[in-house]
Amino acid sequence: MRIELATSVPRSASLWRVAFLHEGRDPARGVPPPLADSIRTAAATAGFRGRDRETAAASGRDGAWLLVGLGRAPASLARLRRALRRAVGESASRSRSRLLLVFGAGVDEATLAALLPHLALADYAFERYKSPAKKVRPPGRTSAVVVPAEGVATKSLRSAVAEAQVVAEAVSWARDLGNTPGNDLGPAELARAAIEAGRRDGLTVQVLGKARIAAERMAGLLAVNAGSARPPAFIVAEYRPAKPRGTAVLVGKGITFDSGGISIKPAASMGEMKYDMMGAATVLACVRAAKALRLPIKVVALAPVTENLPSGSATRPGDILRFRNGKTVEVDNTDAEGRLVLADALAYAAKFRPDVILDFATLTGAVLIALGHECAALFTDDEKLATELLAAGEARGERLWRLPLWDDYRENLRSEWADMKNTAGRTAGTIGAAVFLKEFVPKEIAWAHIDIAGVAHFEKEHAGYAAGATGFGVALTMDFLKRRFGTSSARGVRPRAGAGKVRRRMPRGSDPGAGARKS
Repeated sequence: MRIELATSVPRSASLWRVAFLHEGRDPARGVPPPLADSIRTAAATAGFRGRDRETAAASGRDGAWLLVGLGRAPASLARLRRALRRAVGESASRSRSRLLLVFGAGVDEATLAALLPHLALADYAFERYKSPAKKVRPPGRTSAVVVPAEGVATKSLRSAVAEAQVVAEAVSWARDLGNTPGNDLGPAELARAAIEAGRRDGLTVQVLGKARIAAERMAGLLAVNAGSARPPAFIVAEYRPAKPRGTAVLVGKGITFDSGGISIKPAASMGEMKYDMMGAATVLACVRAAKALRLPIKVVALAPVTENLPSGSATRPGDILRFRNGKTVEVDNTDAEGRLVLADALAYAAKFRPDVILDFATLTGAVLIALGHECAALFTDDEKLATELLAAGEARGERLWRLPLWDDYRENLRSEWADMKNTAGRTAGTIGAAVFLKEFVPKEIAWAHIDIAGVAHFEKEHAGYAAGATGFGVALTMDFLKRRFGTSSARGVRPRAGAGKVRRRMPRGSDPGAGARKS
């Protein structure tokens, strides 16, 4: 959705008018005066009080309104996201593509700035596989004029609008990748998508094929890939500003389909395992967004990509792997594959001499039991890093909850035959996975692990997100990078660049011309 910030009250009759109002005696409190009286008249006519999830269509003094209730102030970003999707859904059902969105008291500058990327994505729909008669709306046709509440400085929101459009474009790209089924998105296809995006954006993209992966001693990625007929890929995407203030490496799990391997998953909901590559999609989208925002930070995305399938050549429970840092791992469960491919990428990340490493992964089903679908799990030993990430998550509506990374949990990984096992048993499963990853991160580098298994996708619409992939982590990461490296705002949005530097190494045996959660 295209967003325009109103500096005066628009009067175009073609705009479909929506007011987002908190509950109270005067729902129109805080609405700019030229519109407040009209909204009050409409609210009185409809008996509208602004309760959460309440909607009413009514006429004011100068035309019709859709009134959307937010409940008691202040509304959370989840409530605001839900209200936005409700309003946009109404507009689609009425074939209205130009919206006037008016906000009352209780939606301050910070809240509106955090909401803008979600507004830009409010009309997102993945309809690639639907026939024309089944499609809900034409893509990219909706636009919105935003009228903030009284007292909100529109001047300071202008850069937030531009940044929101950039973040939304990156998130939409990541969502499209995640929503694509596994038959059309294997390792080669995900690698090609990264190459094509890098060419458009002016990024450096390199794809390591199976021979190079073996030469780099990436035992985990090779072991997980052993059961698949599709070769693995290791994607390296880089944004290199002229004078970077530092280097951040982002690592993302890229299992394009996860059957569990020989430790096979139950059949129920296995189709959702196309989303097991959302960590990779997220970090690749972050590099794109960092370049478009011209952040003065070198950002590197590393994505180990493969399927995890059973076959006669698949890795077996009990097999022992030797990783590039010399440590050996007994494969106790082949469905704990994500940590094996991340181990390779985390060890490889040291080559870039980063100031900080973040990894995003749909790593454990246990995190859904612990935290549900409302936040991601955060693990780090670095207090400053934890503070920055938690603050960025709160500011952008992508919440994190910190869990312990104590050395006491290391005992649960003990193996009789190797340095460690790849699972820690049934208890503290999410923590055990993070403790395992810690073994592959150089001790001198600040590192955080973010388990996004509960928030990377939803089976049905949830908290204002459409069903399917969410792109969780992109907005959070952009905010974090600015906090971490001391740049309070982007230096300006760069138009899409021309051809970028691309070194292409497609996996041997792949078909570059052929047309996508937990472990």
